[in-house]
Amino acid sequence: MFKKNLADLKAYQPGPSPEEIRKAYGLRRLVKLDSNENVYGASPEVRKAILNDTLLPELYPDCRDSALRSDLSQRLGVPEDQFLFGLGLDEIIVLISRAFLASGDSMVMAWPTFYEYYCHAQIEGAATRKIPVDASGRHDLKAMLAAIDETTRVVWVCNPNNPTGTYLTHRELADFLDQVPNDVVVVLDEAYIDFVTADDFPRSTELMAAHPNLVVLRTFSKSYGLASFRIGYALSSRRIIDEIDKVRPPFNNPRLSQIAAFAALQDQAFKDTCVRKNREVRDMVSEFLDEKKIPYYPTQANFIFIKTDRPEEVAETCKKNGFLINPFETGIRVTLGKKDDMTVLLRLLGRIFSEAPAEPSI
Repeated sequence: MFKKNLADLKAYQPGPSPEEIRKAYGLRRLVKLDSNENVYGASPEVRKAILNDTLLPELYPDCRDSALRSDLSQRLGVPEDQFLFGLGLDEIIVLISRAFLASGDSMVMAWPTFYEYYCHAQIEGAATRKIPVDASGRHDLKAMLAAIDETTRVVWVCNPNNPTGTYLTHRELADFLDQVPNDVVVVLDEAYIDFVTADDFPRSTELMAAHPNLVVLRTFSKSYGLASFRIGYALSSRRIIDEIDKVRPPFNNPRLSQIAAFAALQDQAFKDTCVRKNREVRDMVSEFLDEKKIPYYPTQANFIFIKTDRPEEVAETCKKNGFLINPFETGIRVTLGKKDDMTVLLRLLGRIFSEAPAEPSI
């Protein structure tokens, strides 16, 4: 009766709402640092644009996302017909999986990385080859290349990687792409690219010109603070975009989402301010962790991965003290919050880790 491919999958469990947690623990305030959201919100121009818009609820939205498409094309120097828009990157991951993966196929990904890559390969009946990150929390590109065979259709590269925050350089990624077979789609997920400050980060639109099998993903959910509007986009060769477009639902981006994204895009000063504040907090957190000798992965994103062999315990202690963070198998991922909040959290982490600091093996 049910699709066999779903047997080992579980539905996404959002857990209690922040308000429910606050009440359950008797907290006056709960700082949400578990979902890599932009703690500074969205540009004030977004609210103005939405309030000034004529809703026209009876009409379908612009199926082509025309205003966004035109603006981004000029900013990025990529032709308009090489864009595809979706309900956040989650939907685009679904569409890529649907377009290129089937039973008998395989895909390659790092581990840990964004879970949705694995989830939708399973739904399509494709095999997943999870390649552990190296000791520095980075993609093991050599091992990922070795895992590619004649059944491989898609390779996922998250850069900066979620949850480790580490990144691949332009040269590393270019060399990797040179060795991937041309008939294998490489998806480069750059959800956190706007927080990057490294000079040697990949110039992905440049790499697209040399590698027609490369798909680049970006989103308005992170640096632009539009997570609730669910809008992201893919860049690739026209051949690949056309193929993915075959499985895209029409009118998939609501009118208000398009308006919000366009308004956010016009206010680069606000985004730059968010990025600057994130960098300042990142440096502050890194200095603290170094001083306390608490192991972590250096990050280029708006979150940091702290290594510990007791992640659930640490996360629970933080929750009881008003901070919601995300535990993983080998550590905790903490969104880089506002400076005042992070100052309090660091004092708490200092006490927690002074009790029994431990660095797990990968």
